[in-house]
This record gives sequence, C-alpha cells and structure tokens, in this order.
Amino acid sequence: MEIYKYGSEILRTDTKKVENIDQKVIDLLEDMIETMILAPGIGLAAPQVGSDLSMFVMNVDDGVFERIINPVILETTGVSTFNEGCLSFPQIYFDIVRPEWIRVSYTNEKGEEVIREREGLWARCFQHELDHLKGKLMVDLVSKKQLRVNRSELDSIEHLGLAQNLGAIRS
Repeated sequence: MEIYKYGSEILRTDTKKVENIDQKVIDLLEDMIETMILAPGIGLAAPQVGSDLSMFVMNVDDGVFERIINPVILETTGVSTFNEGCLSFPQIYFDIVRPEWIRVSYTNEKGEEVIREREGLWARCFQHELDHLKGKLMVDLVSKKQLRVNRSELDSIEHLGLAQNLGAIRS
C-alpha cells in the first residue's frame, strides 16, 4: 500500500464511521499493519493509505498489533511534550504538546467495545492517529518557528503529496 504524504487531499478529510466490520474492513486493517511494519512505524491511520474510514492500527507494545475502529477520547489529563514523527512526513519531527493520560473508547476488529486508560507513548500514538481521522496533521499543532525551520523539507514532501493527488485523479 502507498502511504500518502503531506499535501495529499485525503489527509485533510474527515473520516466516516465504520458501520459494519466485514471482511473488507478486516483485510484493510491487515494490509495497514503490513504497511506500517514495512514503513517502519508504530501507527498508521486509514487516510494515510487512501481510505476515508474511521480506523487505525498501532504497534506501540512490541509485537502487539492493535486494530482500532471508531475511536473516541473520553477524558484526558496532564500535559507532555514529545518529538513526534509521522509516516506522511518522512524524516521530519516536531515537538508536539498533548495530554499525558487518556481514557478512550473504540471498537476492536471483533466488534467488541473497548475502554482503556493509558499514558505515555501509547496515549500519544493514539492521539496522533485519531488526529488523522479528523483531517488534523502535525503541522497544525506546532509553532510557526518549527514550521519555518522545516519549511524546505515540508515543501519537498508537500510536492510529493500534490503529485499523489494528480495520480488519484488519473486513476
């Protein structure tokens, strides 16, 4: 699967709720896991592979592949800053401020509702991937100074993303 880069229109799209967890959804989740591993990364949201479904995959705890469908953050506390990367922004990292602890609800691939309370890298990755489902990107969360410092790299990546838009139009 191709990972869409910054500048691709799909990355700015609000996703749709998954109404039915059928084989097509399961297959997409499995393909996303494979793509995430090969990239390599610890999280990948559906819009990053061209889908408008509200779901993502994570591999924060080594070897534990989580399939997260229709996620919602129920509660947050604390604040932490961490240098985040993103597969749609290759080789660029930004200091991002996020809540340290989260309580979330989502559906797993078996159709079961899951409620979890987590902090640290798991919470950060969950929030990052959830942002993708809302069309929100790292560049929306950083200072103007961080954007200025990375402008050349961002422009190069955005050029790739705009080319992906043209490829999607031609297909």
